[in-house]
Amino acid sequence: MNVEKRSFVGVDISKDTFNAYWENCDKEYSNDRKGWNRLLREAPANSIITMEATGNYHYRLAAYVKQKGYDVKVFNPYKVRSFIKSITGHRSKTDKMDARSIHRFATNEESSKLPFWELMPPKLVRARVIVSLLNRITVLETACGNVNHAHGLVIGKTDKLLGYMSGLVDVCGDCQSQLESELCSIASDLYPVQYRLLKSIIGIGAKTASVLLVSVKDLDSFETSGHLSSFVGLTSRHYQSGETLNVNGSIVKGGNAYLRSLLFSCSKSAIQWNKPCSSLYHRMRAKGCLHMVATVAVMHKLVKQAWGVAKSGEPFRNVIKK
Repeated sequence: MNVEKRSFVGVDISKDTFNAYWENCDKEYSNDRKGWNRLLREAPANSIITMEATGNYHYRLAAYVKQKGYDVKVFNPYKVRSFIKSITGHRSKTDKMDARSIHRFATNEESSKLPFWELMPPKLVRARVIVSLLNRITVLETACGNVNHAHGLVIGKTDKLLGYMSGLVDVCGDCQSQLESELCSIASDLYPVQYRLLKSIIGIGAKTASVLLVSVKDLDSFETSGHLSSFVGLTSRHYQSGETLNVNGSIVKGGNAYLRSLLFSCSKSAIQWNKPCSSLYHRMRAKGCLHMVATVAVMHKLVKQAWGVAKSGEPFRNVIKK
């Protein structure tokens, strides 16, 4: 059926409720099974349900209506905001207006080219939750360490008060070990070939390979390594205006921040033992590039190598191409 002739339902989701808009009709529903069923009864038949990606809240509704046979589209919130801002400028924000904005974005030509949202296998859903938990636990562990260091300067490093935070650090470490073990098991089960190929890259370990596979899902689905780097958030912003301004700025930092932090850790080993990465780093440093700039280039190189082994199906060879 022609998508253009079908009705779109724009949905803005919050914790307890969600707003929906279609054909000059504004509705509010409870964000539970009762509210989801009411939406499907009242919305136009054969509608396309559209919403922004909002983590756990959008996933429950998207999965439910998908299982009921409805087509679903999930949009990047940044793209929706940019599109609406380009049309209306600055404006007030309410849940009702957000539902209308999502509906309006769904009807434009750009969004019509986006694929329909698909349910993920239960194992992949669990793996992505594990990645999210690992990210949160890592942040908590770092925060506890920083608190201990700061308070230790005041009360002394042997004071028993610091033991509370040290205990949390120990708990975080134990949780990380268990979650990482399960994550690697799921990744190796879902993507056995790519998992093995990624681990062949010097610098990329089991955890980074697992997070990369779970976050990206299909490495070889990207047309170029640059597209994969852009998805991970390692491409730089380019500023050009006339003949006076033409520079590359900082990296975009889109995608999974936890994955980038792992790649940063991987870059340290890669600079030492991965010959193409080591050559790139020292070449850039010899040209006067800062350490961090050269390190980001190494992270980009690792992603390129990951795409290369996934695309070719051959393990990494630690040689410098001439």
